[in-house]
Amino acid sequence: MSFSTLTCIRTALPAYSMASSIAGPSRIPIRSFSATASSLASKRKLIAKRRKASNIALQSSRIVPPESIDPVLGRVHYRQPSSRSIGPTPPEPTNRYEDSRISRILLSYDEIAYSTPPNYTSGEKPKFLLPGISQQDSELLFGALPHASTELKYSIRSEGVEEEQNKQSEMLMRILDLRNASKDSINIINRQKVIDEFGNGKDTGSSAVQSALLTAKIHNMLSHITSNPKDTSNKRSLRLLVQQRARHLKYFKRTNSEERYDALLADLGLEKGAVEGELKFTF
Repeated sequence: MSFSTLTCIRTALPAYSMASSIAGPSRIPIRSFSATASSLASKRKLIAKRRKASNIALQSSRIVPPESIDPVLGRVHYRQPSSRSIGPTPPEPTNRYEDSRISRILLSYDEIAYSTPPNYTSGEKPKFLLPGISQQDSELLFGALPHASTELKYSIRSEGVEEEQNKQSEMLMRILDLRNASKDSINIINRQKVIDEFGNGKDTGSSAVQSALLTAKIHNMLSHITSNPKDTSNKRSLRLLVQQRARHLKYFKRTNSEERYDALLADLGLEKGAVEGELKFTF
């Protein structure tokens, strides 16, 4: 086929077939099938964005940001509004430690060591005894045993027997009084009290019992750091204990219902905003 013949065929083909043979995107214009004008649609989107932004701003204005968060005690502190402030009032504090379940069972060393001693001569007994002395043991030592010894000695001699037994009973009370105990002995009692209260005396490894034990350790160490602010080693240990408690609480929340999680926080005197998320320490 000659060159002139090819030229005649190309001129005879329609223009759209020549355009379709060229590689690349189609040159045929695509019509829009939207029934709404493009300017009107963009205006509606703009109005929706502005409405959403205003709603978010309104919700954030109703939430009072906390002034400070104490992850050690588990408290969220808010700035108290003045009488002239118009903004929203801060929420009321919840889960106070003073009203918590764990604060009612823990013993304080200062309250015990510096408490008024009982009047032994009038028959008063110590309120707390050393670890290992149960209620049955105290009744046997201070109740039945002196009377039995008195009756036994009365059968032999009758002079000064009752007075001697009262002195021995008073001496035993003074020895077994918890006021003479050390901080470690009181910590042992507090540990057993927490296990009895949160673990029924047997469970020591669950996340709830571990969180309660760590809370007791945290309060004990915090009292030491308050009186010794330059003890940097115990400050680091305190931070580790708080982080460890946060991990146990996170696991408890993941494996239990929301109601049980809220009840545990109330029992430990902790607030959600102070134990969840990032823990920021001020020391």
